[in-house]
Amino acid sequence: MDSVLDNLLFLLGQRMPRLQSSSVKPDAKLALETASLWRQYGCGLLLSELDEEGFRDGLEQAATLYRGLLRRRSACSEFDQYYLARSKGEPLFDALATGAWVLARDIAADMTPTWMQRMEAEEDFHYFGALIALLLQRTDLDTELADFKRCLQGGQSFRFDTVKALAAADADAFEAGLLGMVEEQAAWVERQQRSGVFDPYLHKTAAYVFVEGAALVQLARHRGLKTQEQYRLIPAPALEAARR
Repeated sequence: MDSVLDNLLFLLGQRMPRLQSSSVKPDAKLALETASLWRQYGCGLLLSELDEEGFRDGLEQAATLYRGLLRRRSACSEFDQYYLARSKGEPLFDALATGAWVLARDIAADMTPTWMQRMEAEEDFHYFGALIALLLQRTDLDTELADFKRCLQGGQSFRFDTVKALAAADADAFEAGLLGMVEEQAAWVERQQRSGVFDPYLHKTAAYVFVEGAALVQLARHRGLKTQEQYRLIPAPALEAARR
């Protein structure tokens, strides 16, 4: 693991100066890739050293980088629009997972408000929309949930079940939905590993910490729902690392 963490730090050291320069045009693709590296680094520290502070810092670095991108989005090129689609905003999960509520709300408020057809699945767009509405206490929550359900065309989505349960403050339904999401994530990791085509850094770090799931648990707790202390792929130290 030490070599993985060292390599991740090297890659971050190459990318961060350009991304932090106000004189350089923002690069949405590079920003999202670098946010992913920060997430992997934080997860690697948690897995190898039970370093809760390092985990929290890595995820907050990812979220802060994304917030900076959103604030400079008007300077992005037309080729960056794909990476600015709302459903590409995984760093929102980083902020939520660490309990960085101000940072999470800043990101939520600045995420793309319109669906980018041909660039993202509409159901993913409305999933993020429902989370944003919950986080910002907006009045369009029911509309986002209705649109999310419409996109499913009668099919099942554990994401939908989970966010609907959050909206209804239904702890039992939340548990059922989250456990379904966890099993889907575990199955995806196993398929990727069997395929032999996967990111070696991801699959030694963030693949074993379900950050999206941790984010949903923190949001549930923030809304007063009772949750388990840990889940498969969501270890207790990841949940304990959140800011109080």
